[in-house]
Amino acid sequence: MDINQLLSSASELGVSDVYILPGQRDFELSFHVDGHLEPVERLPSEAALRLIAAIKYRASMSISEGRRPQLGRFAFQNVWVRVSTVGDFLDRETVVLRLIYGEDQAQRWLVPQQFDELQASLPAAGLFLIAGPTGSGKTSTLYRILANLATEKMVLTIEDPVEVSHPEFVQLQVNEAAGITYTELIKVALRHRPEVLLIGEIRDRPTAQAAIQAALSGHLVLSTVHALSATEVPTRLQELGVDAGQLRAALQGVVYQRLLPIQAGGVAALADFWFKKQDRPVPSAWQAGLETAYQKGVISAQTYQKYQKDETA
Repeated sequence: MDINQLLSSASELGVSDVYILPGQRDFELSFHVDGHLEPVERLPSEAALRLIAAIKYRASMSISEGRRPQLGRFAFQNVWVRVSTVGDFLDRETVVLRLIYGEDQAQRWLVPQQFDELQASLPAAGLFLIAGPTGSGKTSTLYRILANLATEKMVLTIEDPVEVSHPEFVQLQVNEAAGITYTELIKVALRHRPEVLLIGEIRDRPTAQAAIQAALSGHLVLSTVHALSATEVPTRLQELGVDAGQLRAALQGVVYQRLLPIQAGGVAALADFWFKKQDRPVPSAWQAGLETAYQKGVISAQTYQKYQKDETA
């Protein structure tokens, strides 16, 4: 299998990630699709190494370096392919490809009204976060929100890396090797006076604190964070060193999102919400959405049972 065959097959299936991982004698090629990791085939070492070299060449990465981590990306048809490589403790190289689809492949929702509710609940200013595991569609949701906002507002993004080029955004990219960090770019971004600021991910204390300060200065700041549910996001931010009082003032809303397999094939997003402006308890958006999707036959009984117990399943 060459690189074009691999990517054609993966994109036709809507694969989110391609894994090329070394085994004892050969390599395992797997696809992450519909929320599950599926083995595709075993590749003899010689064939796998040729494939890895071709991927690294396409991504402008060093072909001779097989131990140190490398990041790269390239375009294939209407898909951006983000490449991550690193050598394991036996100096065997592992490769993961993240496939980022263009806007023509619109994200589906189990309950379309959930996205409408999300969009309608965006604050004019403050911090609005999307949480969920890797591959849960957070970036697709953020870009859809930003595309709607960009019709009337100036949108500036800070990403690591820029995943989808959008002509209506001002997009800045982190470059840690050159000292261009999230924190430094946030300072630069605020001088541009954006009405909406996207910070690709909050993953350390300096970025968390910079995001809070930007939100408290009157900007609408959107970002992602790893957490197990919507209600656990504040705890996660406090673990990153954010002051509890500033957090209460800045945080305006949280969305927890997952992608669930649907009966028609593929996946669709389901979300749970927390909005500061709600002054009374509301029924769980997660459970209500899951129930609606099951009653309409959008998801199977197995999926319904798996995800109704706990949104972090």
